[in-house]
Amino acid sequence: MVVAFILTFVGHFAINSYYRHHMSSLGYQRCPDTALLFARVTYSAWVKDPVLCHDSDVRRLVRRGYWEESFQVEQMLEQRIQREEVRAQRQQREAERQEARRQREAEVNKQGS
Repeated sequence: MVVAFILTFVGHFAINSYYRHHMSSLGYQRCPDTALLFARVTYSAWVKDPVLCHDSDVRRLVRRGYWEESFQVEQMLEQRIQREEVRAQRQQREAERQEARRQREAEVNKQGS
């Protein structure tokens, strides 16, 4: 039983170091244990953007560490990017309208003088 425990401990250490090296080489960073999957002691979350470790929307979606959850997070992030693009386009159009309005007012003031 002691030998099995020692082999389990050594195997766990070897597998963790392999995955840690492999994920780091792919550009992923490990989230702190208290950030995501807090209740899953044997699981760890890896992200390319460390800000996601503390994102409340990601935290709401990731409960158990299943593959489906990662797809849900990916969809949520894509929707967030699309909303940001739409917002930026809207702000750009509004800025263009304001600039055109300023130019018209300047022309009117110039003609009135």
